[in-house]
Amino acid sequence: MNSIISLFIFLSVLRGQSSTWDIIQDSIWTPKCVMCHDHGLYFAEQSGLILAEDVAYEELINVTPTNTYAAEDDLELVGTEGIASVYSSFLWEKVNANDYEHFYEDHPEYGSLMPLGMDFLTNGELEFIRQWIIAGAPDTGIVANENLLEDTTIFELPEFEPLAIPENGLQVHLGPFDVPPQFERELFYFTELDTQDILYVNRIETVMSPGSHHFIIYTYDDDLTLPLPEPNIYRDIRLPDGTYDFDVLFYMAFQKFITGTQTRFFDYSLPEGVALRIDPTYGFDLNSHYANYTNDTISGEIYNNYHFVDSADVDHIGHILQLNNNDIHLPPDEETTLNKIFWLEEEYDGVISIFQLWSHAHLNNIEFKAFRVNQNNPDYRELVYLALDWDHPPIIEYDPPMVFYDGDGLELEATFYNDTDEEITFGLLSTDEMMIMFGLYYDGEALDINNNTSLTPEDFEIQSIYPNPFNPLTTIQFSLDLYSNVTLNLFDIRGRIVETLVDELLQPGIHEIQWNGQNYASGVYFAKLVQGGRTDVQKLILLK
Repeated sequence: MNSIISLFIFLSVLRGQSSTWDIIQDSIWTPKCVMCHDHGLYFAEQSGLILAEDVAYEELINVTPTNTYAAEDDLELVGTEGIASVYSSFLWEKVNANDYEHFYEDHPEYGSLMPLGMDFLTNGELEFIRQWIIAGAPDTGIVANENLLEDTTIFELPEFEPLAIPENGLQVHLGPFDVPPQFERELFYFTELDTQDILYVNRIETVMSPGSHHFIIYTYDDDLTLPLPEPNIYRDIRLPDGTYDFDVLFYMAFQKFITGTQTRFFDYSLPEGVALRIDPTYGFDLNSHYANYTNDTISGEIYNNYHFVDSADVDHIGHILQLNNNDIHLPPDEETTLNKIFWLEEEYDGVISIFQLWSHAHLNNIEFKAFRVNQNNPDYRELVYLALDWDHPPIIEYDPPMVFYDGDGLELEATFYNDTDEEITFGLLSTDEMMIMFGLYYDGEALDINNNTSLTPEDFEIQSIYPNPFNPLTTIQFSLDLYSNVTLNLFDIRGRIVETLVDELLQPGIHEIQWNGQNYASGVYFAKLVQGGRTDVQKLILLK
């Protein structure tokens, strides 16, 4: 197969014919993609992909996507491994509209199908690209039949459909509303809730029409010094002349975040026994932000479902974590990294258990990290969150939750690249910047849902070593009742350290670590657990 492809390439070069890559560039990328993916344009910045003729090949081949989820799935924009690269190509995922059910149902976090705001590629163009990838994605030679392009049938995505109304819950609906060409429209829409009962929500669904940057649900509470917004009207944050409407913006100082997503299809269930508690008195203020960089008016529309549980089934009330750095000053033509630490005792009252984190930034953001830090141990800095795609940041769930005690904190680190000739500061437009960490937590430590007891052990000890005797693998389980630095060393019969298995700051709880004795002689060994001035020692027997 490879020899045949090489022969085709050789013969085509001799004949002076246009290569398959040149045809893809001239017939597909340039007329259908470059209008958004050109040097300096919004979507090129957003996606990290330029398809202009001078750089397109280098931008695609063996390049890791900026989309965090795609990168975690080990995708490349386009690989050179033949048919295997079809299944690992993020480009193919984004343009293959015929497989839209797989795209949106299996990984909606990949964003929107492309080209955005235009007809999809024809079936002939898709097959032409697929054959090129199968052939190893060369930049020279003819490796696909140009006659394929004669198939001009185009897949049509099914019409946007509402969510089914939940049996035990409520649905809110926003839209449809127009988003003008080459315009970002962000608006609020206050809706009253037709109930007086406290709501306990453990599942949230959202579906949005194409073009949405984000959808956020806010509420209010007794801190509101203004009357509740007038219901059922669109309140745009910008006036027709493009300036901010401060009558709308004033309300943002009193809004309480409930939930939000930057993913078109979002379906999230809280952990068992955990629910959000919502007071219907203050209604929902729906916030939608659409960015339309096409030359046609698009329609914005969102359906949002809340599924209820009985209060008797709730062990923990979920709360919203929101850490915001507004001190943003990005010099022109520079890469800037901003850091800010939020200490637990300054932000929250007592121990909290964080079970979800997700970031929010705008198009100049190229990386967003969160580190767990501790005031008592300046050397401790554990990465707990990473986003590489500002428009589709990952929503990370933690099971078990991360328990934060006094002295613990989260350090946010965001890197931005300002390629303009003006300073960029905090603001609401995607061309401004933000640096926000959202999340969900509950007060206290994790509970065993079955018996309502704390999962944090009361003892410091090596609980078990199994199997023991072993060959060559065994698992050491130990419990900690305090949050501090812990070491777990293995000693031989002469008292010499043969391996350090643990030397780090650990949470209270049950921990496990596996030891592989393959490279060690048969005999008796000792596991020594040390925390502060306390020790526990257990014997291991390695038999070969």
